[in-house]
Amino acid sequence: MMLTNFNVLSVAACAAAYLAMPVAARTWAGSVDMEQACSEQYGGGWTAKLSGSSGNDWACVDGSGSSKSINVDAYCSQTYGNAAYADPQGGGAYDWGCYWR
Repeated sequence: MMLTNFNVLSVAACAAAYLAMPVAARTWAGSVDMEQACSEQYGGGWTAKLSGSSGNDWACVDGSGSSKSINVDAYCSQTYGNAAYADPQGGGAYDWGCYWR
């Protein structure tokens, strides 16, 4: 049986497309609510405060001005299930997202 040029090119194109696929594509789980993260992690009276423009510039603050860090991974796991993790994506303050492992 003789392969035609068309068949060879088709097989080569399919193989190239397969090899170009990412090893593990991420699946979107949902957005991050920093206010909710503060409430879940520290209780009522704690609110989210942004002190800059990057994703790591968020903190939880209370009425007295005390400040604590936000565990965004914990928020994603608690909100979307243990297989979810946080990713700051582009690094901006509002770029956070939760993804499935």
